[in-house]
Amino acid sequence: MEHLGSDIKNIKKSLSKMEKYILRKGIDSSKVNNIKDFKDLGKTVWEFITALYTSQWNNLIVDGTNRSFRNNVKSKFSP
Repeated sequence: MEHLGSDIKNIKKSLSKMEKYILRKGIDSSKVNNIKDFKDLGKTVWEFITALYTSQWNNLIVDGTNRSFRNNVKSKFSP
């Protein structure tokens, strides 16, 4: 718990950099399935999300409205 705050800050920075990279990087849809490294990307993303839930980080408050990560995700997928 001693370094949790700085660890979270580093995770946030890393995720933010990945988001910016993805948003700026164009993908040629005719060549997208020829990139070998993408084959495990979905698996890795789901393993990350599963780790959040398994470790109960999904209960952490993640915004100014006192909503947890879980409730933020849920609201994105609920009508």
